Amino acid sequence: MRATELFDSYIFGGLSTEEKQEFETRIKTDSEFASAFDKHKTIIESINQHEQRANLKQILSTIHKQEFGSDAKIISIKEEKNFIKEHGKTFAVAASVAVIAVISTVMVLSTGGYLLKQQSNAITDLKRDVTELKYSQDAIIEGITGATNKRNKNYAPANIEGTGFALNNKGYFITSYHMVKNADSVFVTNSVLDRASAKLVASEPTLDIAIYKIDNIDAIKDLTFPFSFKDNTSEIGDKIFTLGYPRRDAVYGEGALSAMTGFNNDTTMYQISIPVNPGNSGGPLMDEQGNIIGVIRGKQSSAEATGFAVKANFIKQTIEKLENDSLKKDLSLVTKRSNLKGLKRSEQIKKIQPFVFNVMVYKK
Repeated sequence: MRATELFDSYIFGGLSTEEKQEFETRIKTDSEFASAFDKHKTIIESINQHEQRANLKQILSTIHKQEFGSDAKIISIKEEKNFIKEHGKTFAVAASVAVIAVISTVMVLSTGGYLLKQQSNAITDLKRDVTELKYSQDAIIEGITGATNKRNKNYAPANIEGTGFALNNKGYFITSYHMVKNADSVFVTNSVLDRASAKLVASEPTLDIAIYKIDNIDAIKDLTFPFSFKDNTSEIGDKIFTLGYPRRDAVYGEGALSAMTGFNNDTTMYQISIPVNPGNSGGPLMDEQGNIIGVIRGKQSSAEATGFAVKANFIKQTIEKLENDSLKKDLSLVTKRSNLKGLKRSEQIKKIQPFVFNVMVYKK
């Protein structure tokens, strides 16, 4: 049972007397477990206590009537264990609405002056808690359908998740340093690669670059490496795209290169007009031919669909500065014509996906 499922069972009275005693003993003896439970309990209490719960109740009532009819009796989930299996879609919708209500509340509270500055930390914390809640919802859906994502089964949720992409077919990949800073362990996975551990081999914090090597690359070592790293500078207006993991499945985004410099005129970055979200950090930025032109770094909070990416030539510079000649040779980048040139976008993505990773970061 996942931690979030266990927390829910305790909060909503789903544990036996013996299980409840074991749970309370662990709370007293395991500070990390207790901290995780406190965070989970806080978001549950926030949902229950919030002034918008009346509106939420009305929404859920409408959904209930549409699904079961106006005369249907509302039953307790903990009293009817088969309810979720029979009516899982409605329950999943309700869980999503609850998350949206909490996010909307934080946004309303965050308007204006000093209060906005105070609430910025709350939004960050809430995003982390929403991730925990999402795992609970995924568990519900898995229980409904019987389908389990083997890449995530029986693993604790990561503290941070993001994106990385391969530098070659030897197991080396690049991601954002801000994600992996002070990491205790890092794992990667994607549509073809089962969960695999990775070790840090190089970093350049000033450029927000970290390079890792995956321990087991059997699933991708014989696949044709798709990327080419562009040496020359791209131009304003160039069409660009990215692939990343702002959620469990890879998400595609496209747009244009909107400025030759990044935030505060930083010459190491491009400004891009692509909707990037938490989880896109470390992802590849590509031109229409599939050449790597940058690494997604972040977005401007005050502007919609405005992101920033570290320019690809700074990846090359980071590698060239390495003192380990053997590692430097292993990390030599492909700069010849991309294997993706001339292909339809859907075909490009098929070839790219095995080399773009969901990066899972664990911290003590």
